[in-house]
Amino acid sequence: MSGRRAVQVVGGGPADPLTVARRWVGEGADRIHVVDLDRAFGRGSDLTYLAGLVHALPVPTQLSGGLDGPGAALEALATGAWRVNLAAGALRDPAALQALVAEHGARVAVGVDVVGDRVVARGSGVDLGPLPEVLDVLVETLRPAPPGAIVLADAGRDGRRTGVDVGLVRRVVAHLGSLAPVVASGGVAELDDLRALRAAGAAGAVLGSALYHGAFTLSQAKEAVA
Repeated sequence: MSGRRAVQVVGGGPADPLTVARRWVGEGADRIHVVDLDRAFGRGSDLTYLAGLVHALPVPTQLSGGLDGPGAALEALATGAWRVNLAAGALRDPAALQALVAEHGARVAVGVDVVGDRVVARGSGVDLGPLPEVLDVLVETLRPAPPGAIVLADAGRDGRRTGVDVGLVRRVVAHLGSLAPVVASGGVAELDDLRALRAAGAAGAVLGSALYHGAFTLSQAKEAVA
């Protein structure tokens, strides 16, 4: 979402985020994942609008995009969102991350954005280090109080429908799956990708481009992993 518009919409359909979200709910969505691109790219954030969106939807809503510290996370939580997905930039301060998760528990998901074998803070140009080292730090940081989920974003594949990196998902699940469910994002192109993610141990997947471009329907996706 950017400027109160749903940016993934194709084919001239309605771009009002609430209308689009209600469409997915009508097709069977149990949860809605909203990415605030304005905050993610440093253009501010319309929290009043986001709060209205959250309260207007009949299913739990997860807010994401630029939530790279406790202040931004608390603002997003104040909208009434079911859960907030912290940006990978939040990993730069393990102590603050640990305190935030300890206080809010399942209402916080921790994002891990990966390019190649490195964890990055997208939109900032910050390289957080090799994936194995970052995962070790996360295990130590999150063991005392686990988050609601780990959201693994394959940043090089996000929105491109090029297929999923099953090996990457397996590695992260092996490190962090005992702490919290691992939800995969990036690269889903067909139903077999969803089946492969489930076989790799992912507890769920964030769907966007594949649905908007009609690769499959939401009901087909749910049936594939039922």
